[in-house]
Amino acid sequence: MAILPDRTTLLETDSFDSSPVAEQLRRSQSKHAYLLIIDGSELGRMIPLQPGPRQLIGRDPLCEVVLQDDCISRCHAETILVPPDRVLIRDLNSTNGIFAGGVRVHEAVLAEGDKLLLGRRTILKFVLQDELDETYQRQLYQSSVKDGLTGIYNRKHFDAQLVAQVSFVRRHQLPLSLIIFDLDHFKRTNDEHGHLTGDLLLVAVANAVGKMIRREDIFARYGGEEFALIALGIDTAGGRAFGERLRSKVAEVRVRRLEEGGGGEVWVTATISVGVATLPPGKSSEPSSLIELADQNLYEAKRTGRDRVITSEVS
Repeated sequence: MAILPDRTTLLETDSFDSSPVAEQLRRSQSKHAYLLIIDGSELGRMIPLQPGPRQLIGRDPLCEVVLQDDCISRCHAETILVPPDRVLIRDLNSTNGIFAGGVRVHEAVLAEGDKLLLGRRTILKFVLQDELDETYQRQLYQSSVKDGLTGIYNRKHFDAQLVAQVSFVRRHQLPLSLIIFDLDHFKRTNDEHGHLTGDLLLVAVANAVGKMIRREDIFARYGGEEFALIALGIDTAGGRAFGERLRSKVAEVRVRRLEEGGGGEVWVTATISVGVATLPPGKSSEPSSLIELADQNLYEAKRTGRDRVITSEVS
């Protein structure tokens, strides 16, 4: 009959476990400070709070924490860690303010679990989480906003961002261009080269476009072979130029056909048809109307021969 080790022996053995999983569990014992978005356009996003003098929160790309919410000021607030488990948040003369407990405040010291409203719809919760919790929460957020194949934003997130951006440019008298494009004859690509090669081509196109756009542009997979992009501050002429650059960039993409039974090496390429709808400064349009206009231009690009850009602006 086998003799089981006593409890002390088990604990001593476990303490010397050098496996990657055990090491991860040991590292996860220390907790770090985060702001978790529990309501708003970036629901589920975790914002790490770093040690140092302060972190700026706002819409401006130069802020350490950038929030995509048109009700957030360009430089809305600052946070300062207060060891060991508190954080100070201070309003920086924002337009829509900071609210704690339903009351607008200039500054507040948060304990774990406290909630704040920034602007009109972004609610933050102060949390202390270990490495495993943080990894889980981050993966959960990514799965909710990213397309599983290409890794860029999904349609749900894109639609939410379009609503926010249209509202923003309307209030600030800025232009906005919505670009929708899809791969020409993509069904033929799948039929001739297989769906795996088709998927590889979609990923390559997404990667190529992702490398050429600006940080503030919002790029998403909008359908099967259809992509969409929000270009803030881009007028009608800029929208056409942007569309042409996209068309040229995608024309450079090529992927090797995934062979299943041997044969020579075959490279697969793509062209795109592009529809651009521009909302000029001072004009008003519902997001759905802007999408409809871009779709109409995309259809016209396909109808008139594909591999081209058709643009128009909201009248």
